[in-house]
Amino acid sequence: MMSGIMRYQVLTIFPELIEDYLQYGILSRAREEGKVQVESINLRDFAVSNQGTVDGTPFGGGSGMVLRAEPAVDGIEKARGSDPNARVVLFTPRGRPLTSKYAREIIQDCEDNSAGMILLCCRYEGIDERVAENWVDYEVSLGDFVLQGGELAALGFIEATSRLLPGVLGNPDSLGEESFDNALLEYPQYTKPREFRSYQVPEVLLSGNHGAIDTWRAERSLVDTQARRPDLYRRSEASPVPKRAELNVALIHSPVLNKKGEIVTSSITNLDLSDIARSARTFGIDNYYIVHPTKALRRLMQKICDHWSDGYGFTYNPNRSDALGVVSLVPDFDDVVTSIEERCGCMPKIVATSARVSEQTTSYADMQSILASREEPHLLLFGTGWGIAPDLMERADYILEPIQGFTEYNHLSVRAAAAIIFDRLLGRA
Repeated sequence: MMSGIMRYQVLTIFPELIEDYLQYGILSRAREEGKVQVESINLRDFAVSNQGTVDGTPFGGGSGMVLRAEPAVDGIEKARGSDPNARVVLFTPRGRPLTSKYAREIIQDCEDNSAGMILLCCRYEGIDERVAENWVDYEVSLGDFVLQGGELAALGFIEATSRLLPGVLGNPDSLGEESFDNALLEYPQYTKPREFRSYQVPEVLLSGNHGAIDTWRAERSLVDTQARRPDLYRRSEASPVPKRAELNVALIHSPVLNKKGEIVTSSITNLDLSDIARSARTFGIDNYYIVHPTKALRRLMQKICDHWSDGYGFTYNPNRSDALGVVSLVPDFDDVVTSIEERCGCMPKIVATSARVSEQTTSYADMQSILASREEPHLLLFGTGWGIAPDLMERADYILEPIQGFTEYNHLSVRAAAAIIFDRLLGRA
């Protein structure tokens, strides 16, 4: 960076694409006011032939063309001739995804070292790996999609980073309110007219009560991030649990299948009782129901819970009591549904799990969004034995995709599967 001005030098075979975009908006004004400098350098000026060749076919075969090392490195060295400390940024699908945090890291590095940036735009199949390994400081990706070349990525990068510089934005306060800067999406915006085709602006925004407006905006920022970007919400410190309503779990011992596909009742185990309870408590599950029709076994499990809640076990390990506090022992699945309906005032949405691949499955990302945005209670089912009986599976509103590793072996214990699924749905990124 020279004289307090951030300098971008863009290496491209299409400099016109860069120059045309920079004639408009914030970047145009920032250039006119001397806040940023953007120069385009044509990679064909360093071509390896009189025909302007800058690429070649890949060694080992394959389709497409690869940007050769000679023009790329010659372009970098020319750019560094006027900015020796400049950081080289390569736009590639293999790069680190560009976020507001990453943009700030790069800007800070440049400021600390009085450096500008050299933006290397490839096309087609990318660039000779020797350049990436030896001349590039940052590899950046705009997302999991394919572009014809790096020019659009470079323009997006220039805008994302330059707006962080002092004086580039007309209103500096707007920077702190924008999406992602607080690890959350920005609240919704409204403008005139107050009513459009019967759709109204929220009354709170017209109230003049700035405290109420700030509260509404903060709440909408949280709710919208939960519903639209649960991955972003999980990385924030806004809330420990990314769900809006009750999430309950039921461990089904009847009706379940045995190895022969027959409907049976399985045994309760102490490990399933305590380990799933501990996982449920860790991830904020509201209630953990254990369904078994045999009264004697339910009594035995209740004695175990009482030992850790009231007996010697409580003084020995009070954390176990905290975990078992979410446990309820019931004889039938319908008792679970009735319990939730009485408490919440509505029937729960049933989410089944299975080790089998189904044509109608719900991804974990979609279920995260559902839990973050819906207000009705949900009930997550785990089966013992060889899985939940078909009649009960048919009552499910959703079936989660199975947990799969990279081997043919697929026999996780139910407590291991529960912990993995809790983490996928409710864990922090």
